[in-house]
Amino acid sequence: MRNPQIEISWQAGAPPPELEEAALREALTSFLAALGHGQSGLSLLLAGDEQLRSLNQRHRGIDKSTDILSWSYRQDEPSTDMLGELAVSLERARAQALENGWDLRTELLRLLAHGCAHLAGYDHATDREEREMRAVEIAMLEGAGLRGLYPR
Repeated sequence: MRNPQIEISWQAGAPPPELEEAALREALTSFLAALGHGQSGLSLLLAGDEQLRSLNQRHRGIDKSTDILSWSYRQDEPSTDMLGELAVSLERARAQALENGWDLRTELLRLLAHGCAHLAGYDHATDREEREMRAVEIAMLEGAGLRGLYPR
């Protein structure tokens, strides 16, 4: 079995001291496997609010920053080894971590689980879809040792 390709780019060039790239790769590999895409890879950009705002405007027509964006290759490029791309605002993740009462790593993993679920085809447009997607996210996070982030 081949290891999935996980590409991580940092807008500022290097990860913040509290985040280890190897740990992020391990979590993403685990998330992809849990979603049935253990042979697939993905690309992750960790950036600031302004870059996420620009990407959100360009790709979704929404002129505001957001915490995470995802682009799935599942249907567009079915033969590719890459499942898709994720972009996260580290500024937004830090703020949300404070609001939620946990550390940046926990918030980043929460966002990455959400983004990976989107890449695998889950959505939250309806209440039923949101419940299904949340259950998948909870299972991924529990697999990464994070329990109790969402009320049951």
